[in-house]
Amino acid sequence: MNKFIEAIIANEKHNSIPESQNYWGSIIGEWELEWVVHPGTSNERCVKGEWIFSWILEGKAIQDVFICPSREEVKNKGISNGEYGTTIRVYCEKTNCWEIFYACSNDVNRLQAKKVDNEIILTEIPDGKMKWIFSNIQKNSFQWQNIQLDKNNQWEVIVSAKAIRKSI
Repeated sequence: MNKFIEAIIANEKHNSIPESQNYWGSIIGEWELEWVVHPGTSNERCVKGEWIFSWILEGKAIQDVFICPSREEVKNKGISNGEYGTTIRVYCEKTNCWEIFYACSNDVNRLQAKKVDNEIILTEIPDGKMKWIFSNIQKNSFQWQNIQLDKNNQWEVIVSAKAIRKSI
């Protein structure tokens, strides 16, 4: 397994990715999450999670592992029924955006990401009826939302998360 880890993990971005497209670089690392499902509704549920980002494939892509509830919550409190998934982001010169594939046990999504002002907006392909938005990106924190079009064609927040960088 060590050979696999050595082959996949990279220490930095490859120089083929323009610096103007390196908006994921500041998110590389380990994060603690406050994950809120159906925020502001009677079905609201809050869970602690974790999110780990790394450069991969000679620094030409970024992969993350999303774990909610966190492994610590599962171990210490026996909480389960969450999501354990991975996302692979690859910069594509042809489209001048990041092509993205997300998978977990019950879901698979393909998205494209572009930076719009101070947000990174991932739009689901092909319908565009779901977006993931990274906002308020700071050195040690960021916010994330999953929004979807409801039956009235209005954007609805399905999940909201606040990430805090883990101290090393």
